[in-house]
Amino acid sequence: MLFRILTESFGNQRRGMLLMVVAVAAGAALAAAMLTLAWDIRARVSRELRAFGANIVIEPRLEGLADLSGQRRWLKEEDLPRAKTIFWRHNIVGLAPFLYGQVELSTPGGQGLRVEAIGTWFDHPMAVPGGSFRAGVHTVAPWWELTGAPPGRGSLLVGAALAERLGISPGMRVALDGREFKVSGLLRTGGQEDEAVVLELSELQSLLGLKGLLSRVLVSALTTPMDEFAYKDPASMSRKEYEKWYCTGYVTSIAKQLEEVFRGSRARPLWRGAQAEGRVLQRLSALVWLLTALVLASSILGVAATMAASVLRRQHEIALMKSIGADAVNVAMIFLSEALVIGLLGGLLGWALGYVATDFIARAVFSTQAQMRAVLLPLCLALGVLTTLAGSVVPIRRALRVRPAVVLREAL
Repeated sequence: MLFRILTESFGNQRRGMLLMVVAVAAGAALAAAMLTLAWDIRARVSRELRAFGANIVIEPRLEGLADLSGQRRWLKEEDLPRAKTIFWRHNIVGLAPFLYGQVELSTPGGQGLRVEAIGTWFDHPMAVPGGSFRAGVHTVAPWWELTGAPPGRGSLLVGAALAERLGISPGMRVALDGREFKVSGLLRTGGQEDEAVVLELSELQSLLGLKGLLSRVLVSALTTPMDEFAYKDPASMSRKEYEKWYCTGYVTSIAKQLEEVFRGSRARPLWRGAQAEGRVLQRLSALVWLLTALVLASSILGVAATMAASVLRRQHEIALMKSIGADAVNVAMIFLSEALVIGLLGGLLGWALGYVATDFIARAVFSTQAQMRAVLLPLCLALGVLTTLAGSVVPIRRALRVRPAVVLREAL
């Protein structure tokens, strides 16, 4: 009996039912797209923000008299692969070692000049457990502007400001501490590198007699936005709190884990970049959830308006059912069954449209292909049913208040 009533109802109200299905489908589709992005947005946006450079610096630990006396300490190059062994190893997307020292620069026909020398990797394959990892400046400082070729064996880069002052150009030969090098290119960064010479790390280690030693390491890591709990002092945490903090991808917890694998080190976040990244991610996530809520609210209003119009048109039908013995449960069951069917149809259609919408947004914003999860189908069906039921509450209450005597008398 219920099936026949539903069949006739859908057949007699094809336009209204179609409008409700479309409203539910549109809401479910956009909600699915927004939720998919919400799940992936932290990782996607965090990867985009990593283009702004490193967010963690690892330096030698100086304490007590060593710090006061200005003694130099070093990190060990052999510890670099250990960065990819920490709990959050997959979040380490960039790494570059640096060595600093003072050398005497001599140009052809010029006098010697004391300048800063920087040794680093530009694009270096590093063996790590389970494979290899491309480390180097391009992963932590992509804004370095290079004119010419990166430095290699027997060659170096000269900072743009230093080269202009001394009249150095690519192809020239200069000497560092009496050892001759070819100028492979010029470097412009807007920082201290503009007044320095930059060599391949092993070349500067050999020149300074500091084989296997480093001054600092810059790390670029995907992180979870900092919240109030993240700023809590780990020393004051309970065991359970510490485990939660340690196993969350905060920039502070990743820095702590890096400090544990680099011997004699102190790892600290570069707060300006880390805090800015956290604010961007939090605001984007909040925006996505707000848009999802607005989309679903719009769908509920659309269903409510269409269902209310349906109830108004069917007052005589409702009054007749009540007059022949149908109670409130019977009437409500009919409209709830209609809402369930509309919700399932709209949810199924919304899932298909949601894939298209998600893929379009992912390509337009992130230039990547969407990754649809299996959970989206049941989620879209659930959203469709809940949206339709929520939109049907007021119309059903109105249907239950129909007074058969009044409505049927008016029909006579």
